[in-house]
Amino acid sequence: MRECYLLNFKEVCEFYGLSEQTIRRRIKESKEGTGTFPRPVFGHKRKALWYLTDLEDWRETKQGQNR
Repeated sequence: MRECYLLNFKEVCEFYGLSEQTIRRRIKESKEGTGTFPRPVFGHKRKALWYLTDLEDWRETKQGQNR
């Protein structure tokens, strides 16, 4: 069983090696229904946090589509 870690926005950018602007665009696309980026959970003071497992699963799905 995988551990359940939460990552903040900055850590998500580092995890993917993408800019804040790119991550924000992917979040917006998902909200509009044209993307599949994982939805955040909201922690203290409504800060967006993502489960590491969701991010890993999304990355694996994207890599599989690119093959």
